[in-house]
Amino acid sequence: MAGTDSRDQGNYQDDTAIWSGLSGLSEAQRSELAAGIAPRVVDHLDQCLDWVATEWGAGRAWGDHAGDAVEWANQLHAYQYVLRREFEEALEHDLRTTTYPPHYDFSGTQYAGGDSGLQVLDDYQSTRRSLRHKLEGVIRANNRYSYYMFQQAASEGHRFEHAGWAPWSPLHWYERLIETAERQFGRTAMTLDLMRAYVQCMGRTGAPMLAFVVETIDECGLVTEPPRSPEAQESESVPQQRASWAHYTGASPSRSAPESTADGDPAALGLGTAGSAGAREMPTPDADPAAWAQWARALVQAQGMPRSAPHAAGAPDGGGAAGAPAPHTDGERAEPGSPDFSRESLTPFILDLLQGMFDHIFRQVGFNSRVRAAIADMQFSLARVVIRDLSFFRDRSHPLRLWIGSLINTGVRVSPDDQAEGNDAIEAYVRHIQESVNRLRHEADSMDRDAAQALLDDWLFAIEEEDARWQEQQDPHIDPLRQEERAARARRSLTICVLETGAELPERSAEEIAEAWEDLLAADGDAAKQLDQTVKDVAKAICKRATPQEVNPMVQRIVATAREGGVSEERVKAVVQHLGQAHLQRIRASGDEPRFDPQERIRARRSVRFEDDDPDLLTDQDDPYVFEASRIQVGDWFEFIDKASGETQRMALVWRGEATRRFLFLSLDGVTSRRHSLQGVAHEMREGRMRALPRDNPLDAMIR
Repeated sequence: MAGTDSRDQGNYQDDTAIWSGLSGLSEAQRSELAAGIAPRVVDHLDQCLDWVATEWGAGRAWGDHAGDAVEWANQLHAYQYVLRREFEEALEHDLRTTTYPPHYDFSGTQYAGGDSGLQVLDDYQSTRRSLRHKLEGVIRANNRYSYYMFQQAASEGHRFEHAGWAPWSPLHWYERLIETAERQFGRTAMTLDLMRAYVQCMGRTGAPMLAFVVETIDECGLVTEPPRSPEAQESESVPQQRASWAHYTGASPSRSAPESTADGDPAALGLGTAGSAGAREMPTPDADPAAWAQWARALVQAQGMPRSAPHAAGAPDGGGAAGAPAPHTDGERAEPGSPDFSRESLTPFILDLLQGMFDHIFRQVGFNSRVRAAIADMQFSLARVVIRDLSFFRDRSHPLRLWIGSLINTGVRVSPDDQAEGNDAIEAYVRHIQESVNRLRHEADSMDRDAAQALLDDWLFAIEEEDARWQEQQDPHIDPLRQEERAARARRSLTICVLETGAELPERSAEEIAEAWEDLLAADGDAAKQLDQTVKDVAKAICKRATPQEVNPMVQRIVATAREGGVSEERVKAVVQHLGQAHLQRIRASGDEPRFDPQERIRARRSVRFEDDDPDLLTDQDDPYVFEASRIQVGDWFEFIDKASGETQRMALVWRGEATRRFLFLSLDGVTSRRHSLQGVAHEMREGRMRALPRDNPLDAMIR
């Protein structure tokens, strides 16, 4: 990373004008950052120094330096206080300064005297730089939520050209620590081993401290948008992307499940690949029917699937789809080598394969009995369609294959033990499944690819409408949380305003402003954004003791915008009264008036937990589970396991608050709910009691 030392070498193009560092923050914001971040980072450093001193005292050091370890431990004990003090002073300064860019004693690539050649790095410098890269990799792998929050805070407002320059970045702490160590111990093997230990310590014990730092920069208003992962598609949440039928099993795996089952039963890993057990290569769609029969039989045998019964599901006694005669019963099926083997003769072989695949899906995951019966009812009719269009097995985009995948993914939302009868929501989805399956059965003997596409399109349209209707029906559960979210957003925005202005706002004024802000956040669309910004302007003006002549025009803009946005007259009147009282109390506040404390707001948010959070939850955590929890979207479905009873329940996320970080999950029948915090959701994932239901096609997991 480059520092200001490279600016003075003559070959540096000044492109720092657009970057502001911390100069865009108020003195109060910078002070709050220093007060919140520096003590926690320094305390964690102390823990790391104690740990490395213990390691060295036991004779453990990197490489061939074990013989020096005890002496290093003695030196570290002698200088630990100095290391801590100098590191703390440097970090405090960096969190309060407005100069940009930051200065570092070392640059990974330094410009040579008067030419553009790069100075060759010696072994010490190369190791120093590689350890810094390793630290970045550790944070990115183990603390993804913090990593992307740090990046977001650095980039917003054009603060830092490189995220590692920000004083809340572990990479910045690395530079300040090694500079301090070099002043005490020189550029020595001891210094490098100390930094190795710091990198390891950050990976082992840094998560609670990093989570605390994230909360501080967030509450100080440095992050206004959720952090984005470059790897994640915006159209789908990370947990849903990673959930796959290929690895989904009926029993929720423990955290070590991938390792423990790697060499065991393939079925225990999920649906797996149907052809993975020695089956022959899939024929082309225009291949001889006998080749397809042999392929289907090989797959059935390889997976241990049973052959279909004489009258398979979906085939009425004595008749096929639409009343046609059943082609062959189990006792008279034609063999692939017989002279009269035809495309029609394929039916029992394809039926065996399809029936075995569906049974495998049902066994692995667990389906509600009514949903299972409705889906199983189509197997004979499906086989009749497939024998005329064998590209079904090769083409993942085949409309009939997409239809089946969506049908199964919709049906799996119903928990196995849910009672469908009498519940309007479950009845509606089961009815859609049955109607779509019945359509396949009635059109089976004439269905071509175009008809299959129409079946798929109509199904997707019906389910999209039903999903929207179901989500709307949850409003009675969600409305109180919306109110809670507006209140939290209002108080968070007020906290940022107070920090940005550096004012000491009376507590009563703060409450009045928050009440007005909360009322206006009920507006919709563009009006809400305009009102939010205007209320910020009013709040800052009140903080700065603006005159009524300065504030009144802004209040009038709020009134006009609120009316345009559909806010009721009663609420508009209340807003004006709240703002008027806030301004009056600010002007008349006495010296001993209680003051609004932004730090109290930050402390309250850090310790938040909700009704269904595990009592054993640690609220200061940051690991891949926290990042995944932060990416969950409304409409994602999950399977939960109750910690006490072990019972499973499938639920959808129907609400999440960005300010409250409250998550509301509801079962399809609306009977079971869960209310978790962000850390609570991450904890359930971490303990293996919550996992996303897959959205990919289960047939794709079995046929490759």
